[in-house]
Amino acid sequence: MFPLVLFLSCCTTPGPRHIGVAPVRVEEGGMSFSIRQRRGTAEAIRRNAMWLPRMRDVARNGGRAIERATGCRVAWLRGDPSVLLAGLDCGDGRAVPRPPRGRSICTGTVSAPHATGESDLEFTCD
Repeated sequence: MFPLVLFLSCCTTPGPRHIGVAPVRVEEGGMSFSIRQRRGTAEAIRRNAMWLPRMRDVARNGGRAIERATGCRVAWLRGDPSVLLAGLDCGDGRAVPRPPRGRSICTGTVSAPHATGESDLEFTCD
């Protein structure tokens, strides 16, 4: 029983950069995410079970969820269908952190805000 409890507790455990940060729950596009933000990066852990989700859909919804939770623009996005890491441009003059070594799987652009104050996100994923 203990191994099962240990395995299930790891499903929403943050990565080393975001340990100790309280998550913000955000629903976007039928997906549920726990978002944690620290030092110019954000981590989105997808919380709902899905059978073979498309990375493009996860990246689009996760990017939007990160922007809603943080109020910052997603400059780069990296991860897999379960966990996304994003570099944030919060408009405060600080440089956007570099992505971790390796290649980013998704790059994005943000449209100018609509009359509602919302923007469109376009991601291209490798």
